[in-house]
Amino acid sequence: MRTFRRVCRFLHRELGFLTVGLTLVYGISGLALNHAHHWDANYRRTRTELHIEPVGTGPTAEITPRVLALLAPAEPVKNTWRAAPDLLQVFVEGAQYDVDLVTGKVVRSGFARRALLWDLNFMHLNTGKSPWTGIADAYAGILILLALTGIFLVKGGKGLAGRGGVLMALGFILPVVYALAVR
Repeated sequence: MRTFRRVCRFLHRELGFLTVGLTLVYGISGLALNHAHHWDANYRRTRTELHIEPVGTGPTAEITPRVLALLAPAEPVKNTWRAAPDLLQVFVEGAQYDVDLVTGKVVRSGFARRALLWDLNFMHLNTGKSPWTGIADAYAGILILLALTGIFLVKGGKGLAGRGGVLMALGFILPVVYALAVR
């Protein structure tokens, strides 16, 4: 049993150091994704009100070039759409302009990737597939090994036979109770 515990300690220590970075990726992005109903962890949203000279409600083919000249967006225009007789929408990379043709009021709604969180969420959700799937699977396997080797690191009243065993049982009971409660 002494050699077995020594091997567990070695594996747990070495694999634990190996997984610190990945654990931070999954932990930080997990917190962000758990609260997606409160805020958008991937994109920063902006809303700006502008004003241009009113152009009226004439034919779309005549109005669109005038609106674009007055707006002079910094980003290339991807598309335009006449959403209503008095509303022209201009779509650019990363933003949308809603132009009230009668009043000249313009609302620019934009979004930009959040520098670190977008990348962390990309990895956490395995959006890129391919090589990351192998890394994520290896990480999951290492977490399983960490859980199993960790059971045998401490002996006595603080280990599996005492408090550690109670905490481990709670770790099994919590997901089972939750699964039964939400069915």
